[in-house]
Amino acid sequence: MASDRERFKIRNSLICLLKAVEGKVTTVELRNESTVSGFVKHVDAYMNVTMTDVSFRNFKGKVSSFDHFFVQGVSIRFVQIPDEVDMRKALEYHANIDKIRAEEIREELKRATKLKMQRKERNFKKLHEKQIKNEMKLIKEQWKGGGKESVGDKLKNDNG
Repeated sequence: MASDRERFKIRNSLICLLKAVEGKVTTVELRNESTVSGFVKHVDAYMNVTMTDVSFRNFKGKVSSFDHFFVQGVSIRFVQIPDEVDMRKALEYHANIDKIRAEEIREELKRATKLKMQRKERNFKKLHEKQIKNEMKLIKEQWKGGGKESVGDKLKNDNG
């Protein structure tokens, strides 16, 4: 998870465009004239890029393949943004990410509160049913009891 400082840097620079490339295949051109093409797995606030299934072409033109590849941000010259990335949406998303996260947290709290209330309601119903069963059990015992006053007699005495 990114720190507050990293989130600030992403939100207030064009690194958010590079973050929009996460999960996509692209080409990164390096300062030494080499290129790295592959699946962008992760980008951090310092433009460090972690890639998988990479094809690396050095400045002499020799091509090598790697399963995993790490590119330091300071060695990047250009990053080719794929056509399917909507740059405007990426900028707006990272500009408003705090609001988006706050709304997600609010929704999660609503769900949690609703679940808690449902649990309390279930527990209350179970307790109420248990009390009713106990009262019914008491009434049956009083009706069966020989020398004890029955519930009906008790009601007559109370009313009369």
